[in-house]
Amino acid sequence: MEITTLSRSEQKRQQIITAATTLFMDKGFPNTSMDQIAKLAQVSKQTVYSHFKDKNNLFVETVTAHCSASNLRKEGFEPAQSIEENLFRVVTNFITLVFSPEALRVYDTCVAHKDEYPELALLFYDAAPKVVIQQVEVCLQCMAEAGLLSIENPKYATLQLLGMTQGDWKLRHALGHAKADELPPADYVADCVSRFIKMYS
Repeated sequence: MEITTLSRSEQKRQQIITAATTLFMDKGFPNTSMDQIAKLAQVSKQTVYSHFKDKNNLFVETVTAHCSASNLRKEGFEPAQSIEENLFRVVTNFITLVFSPEALRVYDTCVAHKDEYPELALLFYDAAPKVVIQQVEVCLQCMAEAGLLSIENPKYATLQLLGMTQGDWKLRHALGHAKADELPPADYVADCVSRFIKMYS
């Protein structure tokens, strides 16, 4: 088994991302400075700026790193699986990502500071939600091309599927009326998948 060793520069970059993630989650975006990130990462402030041009760029990188670690980044249509299995797997991984503590905190941060830092919300959307939507859309396109679903507009179908499976859980989390580990239950997700398939059969 081949072991990949990170270069010194890559190690420092990872240290910075890890430190930034911790501080953004604990203190919030406005209350986190590049000096604090450098101190926690045990690197110089100059090193931080050599990897990331500004705090906005670093914030987006922490979001991208979280998404990259998720199963959804590897999603695709698996011909060996049934259409129900494919969709249930995709949606379950989507829910796991969207309702993770990190994702919920980032979402709350962007909403709370949308007037103060409008560019941050756009950067976040391009780095995470937009990418996830595109990945699921590609999966649905593959199912349509295989003749398993009849979808004329994969983008609309994707938004319908993801929106339906989130239900009101995302809203209740945003309003602080849901427990930290409260997710759409598996039977609800399975029902959504079943109805989606019937709609596009």
